[in-house]
Amino acid sequence: MSILPALSRRSLLASASSTIISKSSLLPALSSSRLLLPSPSQLRHTSTTTTTTATTTALPSQPPLPPPSTSPSSTSPQPSQDLQTLTRLHKSLLHQPPYYTTIHIHNTPYLVTLGDRITLPSLLYPPKNPLISNPLNKPLQPGDIIRLTHASTLGSREYTIKGTPYIDPRLFECKAVVVEITSEPMRIKEKTKRRQRRVKKVKSKHRYTVLRICELGVNEWPEELGEEVTAAAPPAI
Repeated sequence: MSILPALSRRSLLASASSTIISKSSLLPALSSSRLLLPSPSQLRHTSTTTTTTATTTALPSQPPLPPPSTSPSSTSPQPSQDLQTLTRLHKSLLHQPPYYTTIHIHNTPYLVTLGDRITLPSLLYPPKNPLISNPLNKPLQPGDIIRLTHASTLGSREYTIKGTPYIDPRLFECKAVVVEITSEPMRIKEKTKRRQRRVKKVKSKHRYTVLRICELGVNEWPEELGEEVTAAAPPAI
C-alpha cells in the first residue's frame, strides 16, 4: 500500500497555477509604452569599424617606376665606335717604334725584335707556290729573304695587339733573311744489347738554319679591313 497521498488531476493543476502566479509577482511592473530599439543602420560591429578606418587611411604617395632605359649607352657599342677605337689604337701603335712580335714557325713561337737571330733545329723549305720554281725541292739558301705572316702578338712599349690566334698579316710587315745553314759536330753513340757481342754505332749530325730579322714594322690601316670589321659586327639592337 502506497504511503503517498492520492492527488487528483485538479489538485495538481491548482498547485501549478499558484506557483506561476507567485513567481510572476516577483517581476517588476513594466509600462505599457514600447521600448525604442536602435535602427540597423546605427548598429556597428567592432570589426566593421576597424576595417573602415584602415581602408580610409591615406597611403603615402609613391613615385611611379621609370620605364626600361632604351638609351644607346645601355645597348652594345655600334660597329662605327669599335672601328674608331681600333683605328685610334692602331695609329698610336704606328707612331711608337721600336716593335716586337711573337712569330710562329712550324707552330713554335719565337719572341723577336729587329736584328734578332733565330736558329731553327732543321732545314727550312720554301712554301709550295707555282710561281717559285724549285724542282729539286731544295731548302732555303743563304741570302734568301722570306716574309713571316704567322704572328700572335705585335706591340711596342705601351701598346700590344693580340691575335685569335694570329694577327691579320696586312697589319704588319716582318721579313727575315737566311744567314747560314750550319750543322753540329758529328756525334757517335754506341748501342749494345744483352748477351750479344755486337756493338752498334749510331752517327748523328743535325743541320740548322739561322735567320735574322731584317724588317719589322706596322703598316697603315687598310681600308678593306675596316669594311670587313663593319660587316662582321653584329647588328645593333
